[in-house]
Amino acid sequence: MLVVRRQECTMTDRTPLAALPRYQRPHESPADPSLEAGELVPWERVPEVLAASSLSPGARALALGLLRVGTSAVFPGGGAGIEYGSLLKTAVRPDDVGPHVREAAAHLRERRVDVLLVPGMSGYPIGAMYALAAELPAILLKKTRLTPAEAEGFPPGAFVIPSYTGDGDVVMSADPAAALDIVDRVCERQLAAQQDAPRLRLTLRCAGADDIIDKATMSQAVGESAMVIGNAALADWLERHRAVTGDDRPADLRVEIAAWAAPLIKSYNRPQEALRRWFGIEAFAGLTVTGLRLDPPALGIEGAGLLAFRPR
Repeated sequence: MLVVRRQECTMTDRTPLAALPRYQRPHESPADPSLEAGELVPWERVPEVLAASSLSPGARALALGLLRVGTSAVFPGGGAGIEYGSLLKTAVRPDDVGPHVREAAAHLRERRVDVLLVPGMSGYPIGAMYALAAELPAILLKKTRLTPAEAEGFPPGAFVIPSYTGDGDVVMSADPAAALDIVDRVCERQLAAQQDAPRLRLTLRCAGADDIIDKATMSQAVGESAMVIGNAALADWLERHRAVTGDDRPADLRVEIAAWAAPLIKSYNRPQEALRRWFGIEAFAGLTVTGLRLDPPALGIEGAGLLAFRPR
């Protein structure tokens, strides 16, 4: 688990566009032979193969829904990937996604998460489901296209990343008012338990949630953004608390990256290794994708094999 201590920054600060962190997505080639291996299970046999697999009930339902409505595709901003919009972005499917959401929520509760950070808009449908099922607040990192109008600056935690769909660079940033209100409540709960303590110790446990963990570029960006947002919001709360109450006790403020959750993770891009290295965590994923085939469209799923998408 990565722990980051207080930095001298509050949520009222602004960072100019030129000073924002920038992340680059590696391009995934559809010609990579590692994506083509495996004996293909035709769509007609997919339900019985999934039923006999070692996957959890949530993963089996998720896989069946994905293979029924999705396909493999090549995306301008990221290369070969999975078209899963009809399952995770443009529709809500309790029958296909509900069991997985409950499993993810149990993981987040087990990790004692205080707040989710979710990149949007594509990650926000599933992130909102996780948040409601786990009874956790969630902060959307909203997407803004780069224009000269943003010269006035961005709130703490903003970053620049290319759009996966090829729309160019975008800025991702949190709503400062929402972040402050959420963190205020966490701080007030912890303060109530430390009324007689000689020193305040306030901790914010953050988790990331997205529709897929691909090459972990977005996971890294969101995790590092969470550290900045969390530290700024904690510092802001402490400043206001001291001004109102006169409480001058020394304080230890820290942010912990406690978890990551997503319906899908592409293991062949080795994102788990990156998440362990950056944050010291094991991501929770409904399905671990071991390979991708473009023609005919098929998906390698750990614990089930190489399964065909339903023909379109």
